[in-house]
Amino acid sequence: MTALEAPQVLSAGSRQGGARLRPVTRRQQTVAVVPFVSSLALLFVVGMVGLLLLNTTLQDQAFVVRAQQRQATELGYRLADLEAQVTEARSSTELAIRATELGLRPNPYPGYLMLPDGTVVGEPSRVTGAELPEVLYRSPEQLQAEARARVRAAEERRLAARAQAEAKAKAAAEAKAQAAAKAAEEAAKRQLEEDRG
Repeated sequence: MTALEAPQVLSAGSRQGGARLRPVTRRQQTVAVVPFVSSLALLFVVGMVGLLLLNTTLQDQAFVVRAQQRQATELGYRLADLEAQVTEARSSTELAIRATELGLRPNPYPGYLMLPDGTVVGEPSRVTGAELPEVLYRSPEQLQAEARARVRAAEERRLAARAQAEAKAKAAAEAKAQAAAKAAEEAAKRQLEEDRG
């Protein structure tokens, strides 16, 4: 670019036919202090109330959760107890006890029925209760009567032992008294002999 083509910068006073330009001063913007502070205070109060409500709601929910957890734990214990009762009721021992209460006896020689064709395997026989002589079958009432008889026998043995001990003590006391009387009699005889002699 050449000097002839360069744009000419005109100074402010050398403008042609125009008004002089002067710098514009900025206007100071003033923010209203009272509305601003009051809006901040309102925002702070609303935030605090919101936090308080949130905290209260969370605490209420925590109490509900704890109560439901406690209830779930109790129900779990109850379920475990019921399952244990069902397992015990299904056990072979419990079934044998109930069968004995009803007067049933085990059959050592059972017959089996094959379901698909209906054939019987083995010889089914009626149970008399004497098939296994070494096994004694007793009802709960019989077991209670035996327990009462054992307690009664133990009490009678205790009373007999006490009576025997009392009889021994009485016999020992009588023997001691007789020995003392005999010793006194001998002492009296000796005294008489000494007095005579």
